[in-house]
Amino acid sequence: MANVSIGIVSYNRPELLKRAIESATSQTYRDVEIVISDNGSTDPLVRQIIEEFAANDPRIKCLFHPVNQGAFFNFRAALNAATGRYFIWLADDDYWCAEYLEHIVATAEQSGAALTYGRCEIVDVDLAGDDRLVKEMKTALGRLAAMTNFVRLDTDAVFYGLFPTALGRKLAGLLRFWRIPPKLAVAWPFLEYNFVSYAFIFGLLSSGGYCNASSENTVHFVGGRSPFPHSPSLGWRHLLLFLMYVSVHLQMASRFAYAAYAAASWPGVMFSPVAVGYLFCRRLGMILSQRLNTLRKV
Repeated sequence: MANVSIGIVSYNRPELLKRAIESATSQTYRDVEIVISDNGSTDPLVRQIIEEFAANDPRIKCLFHPVNQGAFFNFRAALNAATGRYFIWLADDDYWCAEYLEHIVATAEQSGAALTYGRCEIVDVDLAGDDRLVKEMKTALGRLAAMTNFVRLDTDAVFYGLFPTALGRKLAGLLRFWRIPPKLAVAWPFLEYNFVSYAFIFGLLSSGGYCNASSENTVHFVGGRSPFPHSPSLGWRHLLLFLMYVSVHLQMASRFAYAAYAAASWPGVMFSPVAVGYLFCRRLGMILSQRLNTLRKV
């Protein structure tokens, strides 16, 4: 049994997938199994690339799902198929520097943290150098401090960190879309999946804290995406969007509490409504500020 399981999640991006797999197979840390879970890709080149890599590397395990069942289904599938002591995801448009796992694993084993992550740098989009670096979360091995740091940072970059596989499986059921009316999910697709990973991260942190292993040897290169466009004028659609955000955060509060309970962390259960309340107020303030600035420019 390998010490670390790498879960590569894939859908219809053959060239980027090739880059991701090469990144995983060429790591200086060799005690790994690589679970490649393809979410029903319609491009035949995806399967061809996966099978070619698998034929040349016995560490690779392939999962081919007949139809696309959503991103979080694919994340769960890769995690549930893992047999390693530790687990880490790698998206098909991401890649690591060659020594990434070697340093991440050593730091995780030394610190005993439930979640360990390195440095995140955005690639594949036209950004200034400073804008490519994602804000980092400070090391906090105490559970309450780690949870507090997470909600203050308000980013899911650490979702791609290293964690104990057994603990991750306890929390895997939280990786599901929010319950949103289908028509609204079509109008605002980001509503279904924005912040879903937060409850999973919260559960990990409530179990055993966080360790920041950021260095030049632990760079996670993340494929960037263009932001969703904003409408410059306020209207009834924004009121409806606000109500959906209220619904999402109520669901988030429930999932945070469940995550902490699954991680056997009563401090996390008690802290969960405070955490979600802070996140909601923070986002509401940011949205109002952005809207007002947009209206002033019109």
